[in-house]
Amino acid sequence: MAKPIPEKNVDRRSFLKGAALAALAPAAQAATPGHRWNQEADVVVIGSGAAGLPAAIIARENGASVIVVEANSDIGGHAAVCTGNIPLGGGTAAQKAAGIEDSPDLLFKDLTDWSVVGGNGAGQYRYNDREIVRAFADNNVFAYDFLVSHGLTWTKPVPDRVGMNQAGQSAPRAMHAAILQYERIQTGVVEPPDDREDHCRGIGIVRPLEASARNLACRSSSTTG
Repeated sequence: MAKPIPEKNVDRRSFLKGAALAALAPAAQAATPGHRWNQEADVVVIGSGAAGLPAAIIARENGASVIVVEANSDIGGHAAVCTGNIPLGGGTAAQKAAGIEDSPDLLFKDLTDWSVVGGNGAGQYRYNDREIVRAFADNNVFAYDFLVSHGLTWTKPVPDRVGMNQAGQSAPRAMHAAILQYERIQTGVVEPPDDREDHCRGIGIVRPLEASARNLACRSSSTTG
C-alpha cells in the first residue's frame, strides 16, 4: 500500500521561484564547459516587446550595461501588432489636465471589486490577482510619464473609455498611441499623412521605445569608446 504524501506548506512566491530554477536547470546542464561569450553585460533582457524595451531603457538609464536578445527579425513582439490602446490611470498628467479624478487606490478598487458587475451580472474583475493589480495601480502614473518622456504620442490628450473594457469603471483611463510615420508590421504600409496622428496602433508604442533604447546605446558607445 502506497504511503500517503505528506502535505507541504509552499507559498506562491516559493513555488514560482522553484519553477524558475527548474526551468533554468536544463540550460545550465547543457552548457558546454569552457564556452566563450563574445559579449557581456550587467543586464540581459530577453525579448524586445512592451516589457523588454522599457526594462532595457530603465536599466541603461540607471547605469547598467545592457544586451537585448530578440528571436524575431524585428523588435516589438505582440505589442507591435496590438491596437495601441493602453490603460493608464491612477492620476496621470493627462487625467489631471482634463479634470478627471483618479488615484492608485481607486484604480486598485476598480479592478478587484466584485460589486462591479457586467451585463451578465457577474463581477468583471473577480479573478484578478490582487498583488499584480496593486503593483499595476501603484505604477500607472510612472508608466504614463515614462512612455511620454520616451517619445510616445497620443492620438488625443484626454483619456477615454474607447478600445478597452477592463480598465475599471470609475474614471476614463484609455490612452491611444498614434501610429505616426511608422509602417504597420502586418502590411508594411504607412498611414496617409492626414491619419498618422489620429490612428492608433501598437507600432506607435514600440518604435519610439526602440529609438530611445538605440539612442541610449549610442550614447553609451560614444562615452566608452
